[in-house]
Amino acid sequence: MDPQHYWRALVKSWPVILVLALLGGAAGYGYAQTRPDSFRSTSSVFVSAAEGSDPNELLQGSSYTQNLVQSYTRLATSTVVLEPVVADLGLDLTPVQLARQVTAENPLNTVIIDVTVVDSDRQRAADIANAVTRSLSDEARSLSPESAAGLSTLSVAPIAEATPPNSPAGPNRRLIALTGLAIGGALGIVLALVRSVVDTRLRSTADVDELRVAPVLGSVARRRRGSLVFADEPQGAAADDFRRIRAQLQFSDVDAVARTIAVSSVSSDDRESRAAVILDLALAYAERGQSVLVIDADLRGGGLADLAAVSDETGLTDVVVGRLEFADAVTPWRDRVDVIPTGEVPPNPSPLLSSKSMALFVESARERYDVVLVDTPGVLSSSDALELGRLTDGVVLVATVGHSSRGQLVQAARALTGVQVPVLGVVLDGVSESAQRAGGPSAPKASISSRPAGGRGVDAP
Repeated sequence: MDPQHYWRALVKSWPVILVLALLGGAAGYGYAQTRPDSFRSTSSVFVSAAEGSDPNELLQGSSYTQNLVQSYTRLATSTVVLEPVVADLGLDLTPVQLARQVTAENPLNTVIIDVTVVDSDRQRAADIANAVTRSLSDEARSLSPESAAGLSTLSVAPIAEATPPNSPAGPNRRLIALTGLAIGGALGIVLALVRSVVDTRLRSTADVDELRVAPVLGSVARRRRGSLVFADEPQGAAADDFRRIRAQLQFSDVDAVARTIAVSSVSSDDRESRAAVILDLALAYAERGQSVLVIDADLRGGGLADLAAVSDETGLTDVVVGRLEFADAVTPWRDRVDVIPTGEVPPNPSPLLSSKSMALFVESARERYDVVLVDTPGVLSSSDALELGRLTDGVVLVATVGHSSRGQLVQAARALTGVQVPVLGVVLDGVSESAQRAGGPSAPKASISSRPAGGRGVDAP
């Protein structure tokens, strides 16, 4: 998948990303409010050599102090320094616990040690910082070497006393809330990307376009189950969908217009939507004054006869095996649209559909009608679609939004092209109204009642 696919996945899932970001921000804000204020107070000590009169002694003392100051910085958070602090202030803490609140730092190229204490009480933070510097001074002098006079060679003197801070140093509640917002948004983005990878169901014509397996003839708006848009609302936007599909088929190849079209589905579960697409497409052709024959060649249980409300006791199979004449199998359905139902279904329909008699039947239908639409089983569920596709000018694949997957569409298209059957295009059925509106302007409307006069294209029995 290209970057555009991931971008579309993010745009499509923006409500989820926004909700998770807001939830993360709210959680971060709530957590920040539960955290108590913390106060930071700092005291400082100066470390120097206690003796030295001439320049050489002073230089040696300075180097000696520089070497030891890092060690004394580490000493400030040690147990030996903090135990007296706990005892003097009567803290309900162990030296180890107190060490988590104390930080000692030595600024670069200095002999100063800054002791910083963070506590929930501003006065206690200052008291602890001052107590630590006093204890550090005592321990540093006791650990340093003594001179010949029995005095410490190192001087550790406080130079800045800690005072209670005026404002809290933390927590940074705004930062915590923004962090929660960012984490929530990141989770939403990850969820959207994972969903786009795991959920391979077709959602829009853009999903079909990016597969580059067949042109998109058009999309059909979601409609009530068992309904036909040309019967319910011939002037509506849904009827325009089929007019656009008809135009795409008529002008896809001006030199060889497809007149005998097999209509198949990506999977067998799409047979109901496929039957509705075929009948509405037939009405769209008839609207232009063309005679149309719909052949129900799904002998594995298509359901086209039920949707068209015609009897399937006799039909296609009876003509192919020679029990019935072509004209006698035709059932008039609508003005300029006739239907040939399945008839009696044999146990194994594949030999019948791949027979020479079936090829002659399709050719006879082509001679009698301007357009012949053949309802075939799903490509991936039966080889019948491949056999019937070879008898027609090409196959139109019907995919259903939210049901058909990208992988199924690719497999179906490859199966057809593998046996040299042209794929005329893909019709995406069940697209939401909002997606339809975003797809582009509607085609010019035409009235089914304004079609020119004409008769049926079949010979009279």
